[in-house]
Amino acid sequence: MPRRTMIEAIRDAMDVSMGRDNKVIVYGEDVGFFGGVFRATQGLQAKYGKSRCFDAPISESGIVGSAIGMAAYGLRPCVEVQFADYVYPAYDQIVSEAARLRYR
Repeated sequence: MPRRTMIEAIRDAMDVSMGRDNKVIVYGEDVGFFGGVFRATQGLQAKYGKSRCFDAPISESGIVGSAIGMAAYGLRPCVEVQFADYVYPAYDQIVSEAARLRYR
């Protein structure tokens, strides 16, 4: 098995998932054309198109909230929040929406 970095493994996993399932979409801040801050999505937009790999506005709460809504309607969103410190603004979406969606 070839050795690879964590970023390469993440990119390969997203690539395989997107190739197998048309419902998998990838989005976040700068993940489309630039391939993400760590280049984890590099090449995915060129391979799968702008409708399946695209940039999102700078709003972690909006990114996570829209992913929850997309998942509720049958898509399989894979979103990138660039740094762990930026998850806090999306915390309400995770705790109040995603965690309780099943019971609504």
